[in-house]
Amino acid sequence: MYWYQNNKLYKNIGRALPLFVGSALLFWSCGSATTQKPDKGSSDIFSLDSFFNAEANRLQQVNPSILKSVKKDGEQEERELKIGNWKNELSAFQSADISKNFDPTLYEVKAIDCVTEFTAKKKDLQIQKLRIEFDKDEKVKHIYIDKKITNSLYDSQEKLDYYSDSLYRIVKLQDVQGLDANQYEIIGKFIHATK
Repeated sequence: MYWYQNNKLYKNIGRALPLFVGSALLFWSCGSATTQKPDKGSSDIFSLDSFFNAEANRLQQVNPSILKSVKKDGEQEERELKIGNWKNELSAFQSADISKNFDPTLYEVKAIDCVTEFTAKKKDLQIQKLRIEFDKDEKVKHIYIDKKITNSLYDSQEKLDYYSDSLYRIVKLQDVQGLDANQYEIIGKFIHATK
């Protein structure tokens, strides 16, 4: 009986070992997202303001071609162009920064492997979700923002995605008191990937 139980134990260890080794490699390969730190004098929370300021400056110098499509209430227009002012183009992302005066009582923070996620604990906060994904070299791979504004004049909800050197997307639904709701979507695809 002893050899049978031991044999069963070895089989279970044999099944669990690849899972354990795979998890350890994934954790090790991604590194810690918290090593991405904003400028000195700021908090330890990832700064969207600093990141998109640096991106705007970099893209202004590289000057990539973009295939930009704008869809508003069912009508769509698409064209290839160069962006004249990247700071203005990325301002919706930059304005979602929560690092200044960050209050941990307002957000649930999860940092798992290569992903750091901030989820609002209150429905009245403007930034409801901020998700930052890093690659194995600890560079930003994807940023997702869920943003909403509610006041007596209008309700607005935005979902923003930024994939480094690949694509950015802004989807906005706005409902103004006394007017029809309108929705628009802006997608910018990088034609020539920049490094």
